[in-house]
Amino acid sequence: MSGIENGLGVKLCLLILLITHLHQSLALGTSGVDAFKRRLRRQMALPLQLDDYLSYDEMLAYMAQLARAYSDYVTLQDVGVTYEQRPLKSLTVTNGDGRVGKKAILLIAGAHAREWLTPVAALYTLEQLVVRHEENAHLLQDYDWILLPQLNPDGYMFSRTVDRSWRNTRSPNGNNCFGTNLNRNYDIEWGQGYAELQDSCTDHYAGPKPFSAPESRAVRDIMQDLVQSNRGMLFMTLHTHHTTIYYSWAHTSASSANDKELHAVAEAGAVAIFNATGTRFAYGQYGKEDAFGGTSVDYAHSIGFPLSFALELSGERDGLTFDFWPPKHLLKDLAEESWVGISAMARKAIELYPPTRSLSVAKDYSASSSYSLTNMMKILLLMIIITVLSR
Repeated sequence: MSGIENGLGVKLCLLILLITHLHQSLALGTSGVDAFKRRLRRQMALPLQLDDYLSYDEMLAYMAQLARAYSDYVTLQDVGVTYEQRPLKSLTVTNGDGRVGKKAILLIAGAHAREWLTPVAALYTLEQLVVRHEENAHLLQDYDWILLPQLNPDGYMFSRTVDRSWRNTRSPNGNNCFGTNLNRNYDIEWGQGYAELQDSCTDHYAGPKPFSAPESRAVRDIMQDLVQSNRGMLFMTLHTHHTTIYYSWAHTSASSANDKELHAVAEAGAVAIFNATGTRFAYGQYGKEDAFGGTSVDYAHSIGFPLSFALELSGERDGLTFDFWPPKHLLKDLAEESWVGISAMARKAIELYPPTRSLSVAKDYSASSSYSLTNMMKILLLMIIITVLSR
């Protein structure tokens, strides 16, 4: 073999080694840059404020910030628009493994405008699942969570700025009367129970027809999508301030077919809260006390969610009752208490309804993009090699 041939062989080997190194560097470098960006976003993300009640705009800003900082776990979606043209947004939280078709837990809050604690508890739940995702990985391993932290922003902002006791939405009903009670507007024995449900000037008004409110339609669409895709497993709606965990049915005193399971999940939440905080939560079927129709709990259960609950969060501390507006210094304490119950109920639900693993895995487009970039660089280098060797 001639010296020229030896020289070309050495150059060729060096170029092959260079290509191999470049391939590895690009692959590692791309993922490294992505990881660095994620860490930077998370370090810049502000924690949830628990020293004051947030405005709706502040809630939206926190939700958007969380979705940006944890984009590998959180998806923020527009799910509707209120009568006053405020956007309704939900967040889907996963563990980032890319598996599709997982069962889902749906949690909504703020249906009743004056119940200011409920969006606080929902946003705190969101923070636990996302910011502390490693600590709560067991709740996300085989289940996705969908959260709608503020369902009634029109009514909420009216309650904050005009009439603290306002309960309903803000759509006009005529005769200078406004608003629909969102937890009476679902298509399950709608309008049945008591006369005030038909009175458009009361805070019990069920609306002119089922799903007349865009807010309840937004929840309906999420529920139906989850049931039709065989994913809906557990539904929870947050209310205050009766310190009770209710379950279906609400429109009748007759028990549900899986009454024992519903009871077990509610009991798990109540026991966990008592063990952690000493607060006693009652629990039982809604309709045994006061049967009426149109509730989100019954609608979810009727269309296919096996487990469906209304959590009436605490309004008391140290013997003092705060109704719907606990003092600001108690918000963190009450949010933590709520999370204890919510997470315990989720654990019990997962135990009763173990997941069926899906083999479908979402395609990792970021990985394929970096791989394509690497291949392009390799092709370019090979073209350079051919040019050099042909001289």
